[in-house]
Amino acid sequence: MKNDDYSDVVMAALHVLEESGCLPKIEKENKCEHRSDKYREEGNIAFKVGNLNRALEFYNRALMFAPKNSRAIKLAYSNRSAILFKLKQFRACLIDIETCYKLGCPTDIQSKLIKRKKEATKRSEMENMSANNLLTGFIKDCFKFDFKSNTPIPCASSDIEFIKGDAFKVVAAKDIKVGTPLVLEDSFVSYNSEENVPFSCHYCHKMSLNLIPCEGCCLVLFCSEECKEMCLKEYHNIECQIMDVIQSIAYLTKTKLMIKGTLKFVQMCGSWKKVISSSHCTGCDRIRISSEQEMYDVKNKFSVLNFKNNRLFVHGSMYSDSFVCAAVIYYLEKISCYLPRSFDERKLAKKALARIMMYFCLYAPLTSVNLHVTDIINKKTFFNPISNYGWYPLIGKLKDSCSPNVLVINLNKKMLLIALKPIKKGSELTVSYMGHYLVYSDEPFARNCLSFKLFENVCNCIICTGEWKSQRKQFASTVKQLDLHKEIFLYENIGNFNMGIPNLFQKICSALARLSGVLFSEEYVQVFKNFFEFISVYQEMVCSNVSLLKLRP
Repeated sequence: MKNDDYSDVVMAALHVLEESGCLPKIEKENKCEHRSDKYREEGNIAFKVGNLNRALEFYNRALMFAPKNSRAIKLAYSNRSAILFKLKQFRACLIDIETCYKLGCPTDIQSKLIKRKKEATKRSEMENMSANNLLTGFIKDCFKFDFKSNTPIPCASSDIEFIKGDAFKVVAAKDIKVGTPLVLEDSFVSYNSEENVPFSCHYCHKMSLNLIPCEGCCLVLFCSEECKEMCLKEYHNIECQIMDVIQSIAYLTKTKLMIKGTLKFVQMCGSWKKVISSSHCTGCDRIRISSEQEMYDVKNKFSVLNFKNNRLFVHGSMYSDSFVCAAVIYYLEKISCYLPRSFDERKLAKKALARIMMYFCLYAPLTSVNLHVTDIINKKTFFNPISNYGWYPLIGKLKDSCSPNVLVINLNKKMLLIALKPIKKGSELTVSYMGHYLVYSDEPFARNCLSFKLFENVCNCIICTGEWKSQRKQFASTVKQLDLHKEIFLYENIGNFNMGIPNLFQKICSALARLSGVLFSEEYVQVFKNFFEFISVYQEMVCSNVSLLKLRP
């Protein structure tokens, strides 16, 4: 730990694990028809007693374990279609029935499926006929994200620019109005929390009723063939072979993301020579020599090596993380043809992996991803309280503020930044790492516990202590602001917006701007809630996340 080479720490940990015989003995869990059948039987029991959410989870786990083209996988799709029929999700039901037929429907269930398919086809024609298509069109008009891209960073609007001094800053290139979209960024890698795994896509987070299994491992599902192919191409082709290792030794979110991020980075490099050379320059050293694109473009492999590494008191984390990194390297070495064949190059490759893994563990910032979900049983929408996490090379590097001037909007794997306050030209963009206080209104103790757990930081500002709630009278609007508020803002329900939606959204944004000086006033809180209601409807339309119940943290 006395020198700056993280690889020495990991290699020392690997030596200790090998010499002591303490490396975990982990056997890959293979597809098993018997195990799949057991999960399906558990699903049948849950289905009979009316616990449809539990039944869906068991049928999805049955799909995870079912061997390719086995009877088990066909029955799992067939049984899941029965849940979807029961829930009147007829289009989703038909998708599972068609999948079962493509795989070769077992003769003993053909008559049952034919009857279900006939009835589902008839009813699917009426499904969602009552949906307000006009409303959908108007809401989407409020969020036209066809902005002119900032050329070096394709995900960024030309309304922002990047200034490099001792470090980079993201600032407004001109005066920016409330409601202006500024960034639409994909994650470099992302991770589903364990509670979300049976209901979510391993690649894009989407919560879907028609998830499909990985053919290589028993621990992930995908929302589509496209997501499965993209995930395999980027990192899952290797991750798939060590999923049981990851499940056994990577207890923390940051370590799971570290493994994915390392595998994707190696894949993007294309050669071990590039991996080895890149591993010697990370953090502030790389930031000093990086271009805007290398700093912020998620499609540039160096964007994840440009997180600041000026954190203090890292030795405790370095010690514990070194053993996880060492175990991962040990199992990666067992994958045929992954590491170089020659002894010398293999040794250098292992040390490069160690440097990159340790750097990611210590310095790559987590960005929480909270999905907007529709509960199809109770016909309600909600924000999933169980967070997923990802790495965002642009959004994850913005300045943190408890009262930010931009709002982060989760769109599954993507994140959108939209101006929340009027931003003057040259002003730095700020986000809240903990989420906006009016959206994620945790109790102060819970907010600070989570902040310390994820970011090792505890804040004592008026927002994080909750004092703003008890001192609202001190933040009352002026008579002029109240008059402007009454003039601009219309208190309406989105369900009754009809033809006035785009104009009303503009009025709400204007009201937010005029009330930005009294952020804790009753008027601001009310306008923000209506502003966020628009955003929630848009998220529902774009993300299409569905669950059978409101999930509990």
